[in-house]
Amino acid sequence: MNFDIVTGFVRDVRKARRAANEIERMNHMGDAELAGMGLQRNEIANYAFNKHFKRR
Repeated sequence: MNFDIVTGFVRDVRKARRAANEIERMNHMGDAELAGMGLQRNEIANYAFNKHFKRR
């Protein structure tokens, strides 16, 4: 197996865990806190994945 493939997979798993933790944290925020970040509740998952997978 190619080492680069395994390394990339592990890196993506770590990013996904960070994004999941971010989603969990943000789900506990109030609507006013999210609005202060310029977000609505339905944008949390997209925001987290874009942030951790560098798709801003």
